[in-house]
Amino acid sequence: MPLTSQEIQPLDPLTSDLLRPLGAFEELYCLFGQHFPVNGALAAEITGHTTVQQWRDALDAIQRRHPLLSVCIDTAFNRVPHFRHVAHQHIPLRVVTSTDARWQQEIAKEINAPFTPDQSPLFRAVLLYQEKRSIFILSAHHAVCDGSSRIFLLRDMLLSLSGHDLEKLPLMPSRETLFGAKQRTSTEPGLPAFVAQRPAMPHVDGIKFTPEQTLALQDRSRLEGVTIHAALSAALTFAGRSLDESWRNHPLRILSPAEVRDILGLEDQCMISLTSGEISIPPESPMTFWDLARFARDGLSTVKNPESISMMIDRQTKVVSTNLTAKQADLLKRSLINAQVMFTNLGRLPFDSTFGTLQLTDLWAPCALRGIDREQTLGAVTVNDSLHLTHTSPEPIPGLLAGIEEVLRKACTSDSTTR
Repeated sequence: MPLTSQEIQPLDPLTSDLLRPLGAFEELYCLFGQHFPVNGALAAEITGHTTVQQWRDALDAIQRRHPLLSVCIDTAFNRVPHFRHVAHQHIPLRVVTSTDARWQQEIAKEINAPFTPDQSPLFRAVLLYQEKRSIFILSAHHAVCDGSSRIFLLRDMLLSLSGHDLEKLPLMPSRETLFGAKQRTSTEPGLPAFVAQRPAMPHVDGIKFTPEQTLALQDRSRLEGVTIHAALSAALTFAGRSLDESWRNHPLRILSPAEVRDILGLEDQCMISLTSGEISIPPESPMTFWDLARFARDGLSTVKNPESISMMIDRQTKVVSTNLTAKQADLLKRSLINAQVMFTNLGRLPFDSTFGTLQLTDLWAPCALRGIDREQTLGAVTVNDSLHLTHTSPEPIPGLLAGIEEVLRKACTSDSTTR
C-alpha cells in the first residue's frame, strides 16, 4: 500500500553524489534503453516576445529546481543502478531559426537519438525560435521522466520565462519505495553501460480538434457513461481496422500507461510515477462504437486500483532481481509490452495556459517509442479546450489520425450507434 504523506521522507541529495537507487520500473527502462532509445518528448508552441537567452536561463532554472535533471545512471556501484548527481552539466539546448523547420521532424530526431546513461544530463531541449513565436521541444530518457513530468517541467519553464522564481524541490524516493516496497540490494558487479543503436527515423504527426469537436466528444462520452480515453480507444480501433488488414484479422492490443502520482502523494516532481493496463479487442468485433468504448472502459477500470499497482510493482521487482542483462531485458520487453498500440492520454492541461505576456497555444505530447515491430503510439492532451492527438511510429498507418477524427465525428453526431 502507498505510504501516507506523513511517511514520505524526501531524500537528502547533499549527502553523496549517489542520490538513490533506481526503482524496478526505472531500472527496467535503464535496461531497455541499452538496446533502443526509450526517450519521451513533447513539443509546445508559445506565442509572445522572448529571447534565446531567456529560454537558456529558464532551462537552467528548471534544472536547478528538479534534482533528476542533473543526474546520470551509475551502473558501476553494484548491480542496482543508482542516480548519480553531476554538477555543472547544463541541459543541451539546440536552437533552430529556419522558418522551414517543423516540430514533427525535430521531435522525431530527439526521440530517435539515444542517451548515454552514464553521462549527465539525461535531458535535451530544442528551440524552434522566432522573436514572437517559438516551439519548445523537451526530450528525456524514460528512466528519469514520464509524460506528466514533462508537462510540469514545461509549466516551470513558462513560469521562469515570465519572471517567476522557482523553488528547489527535494529528491523523492522511487515509485516502488513510495508504495511501500522494499528496496533491493546486490553485491554483484555492475552493468556495462553502452549506448543503444540509432534506429530508423520515425514518423511523427499531430491533429488538433476544434473546441466544438472536443466539447461534443466530452458531452457524448458523458452521456454514454465512458471516459474520453475509452472513446478514443474505440475510435482508434475502428479507424485502424478500416486502414490495416492485420488489425482486422488479429486481436488488437492497446497498452495504456496511467499516472498514479495522486495515489503516491506526489505533486509536480519530475520522476517516473506510472502504472499501465492493456485491453485486447477480438478480431472483427461485432460491437458498436459505444459498446466498444464501454468494453475499453471496463477493461481499464482496475488499472489504478492499489492492489493492481502493488501486484505490478511486485512482478517488476522480481524480474529485475534476477539481474537481467540488457539483452534479456530487450527480449522481455518484446514479449510483455508488445501491444500494437501504446495510447497515453495526459488529460486536460493541469494549469492555465497564460503566463504573463506568453501564451501556450498548442501542445503535442507525449511522443515516444518502445522498440516494438510496427508499433503505433498515440498521445492525447487537451489544451485551450482543444484535444490534441499525436501519432508516432517507425511504420505508420497512413491516415490514422484523420480516420480517428472522422470516426469520432460520426459517433458524436449520430443519434444511432456507429458500427
